[in-house]
Parts: sequence; structure tokens; C-alpha cells
Amino acid sequence: MAKKRKSDASRLDEVDRTMYSTFCSAANSLSQIYTQAMSQQKLAFQAGERHAL
Repeated sequence: MAKKRKSDASRLDEVDRTMYSTFCSAANSLSQIYTQAMSQQKLAFQAGERHAL
């Protein structure tokens, strides 16, 4: 029985690692998208300023 519990625990650890890895990947992707959006917004603002002159 103890052996089975240990394998169950290691399976849960593997699931936790997988979920953590997936979460980190999603968070990094979201951060990249946000950074790109802010950069694009700055470029659009500057283009609008130039157009207004």
C-alpha cells in the first residue's frame, strides 16, 4: 500500500509540475502580448501626433 501511495504522490507531483509549467508559459505569453500592445499603442500615438502637425 505504501508503494501505491508513493506512486500516486509522484503522479500528483508530475501533474503539479505540468500545471505550473503551463501556467508559467501562459503568463509569459500574456506578458509578451501586453508589451507588444503597449509598444504598438506608443507607435500609434506618435503617428497620430505627426499626422496632427
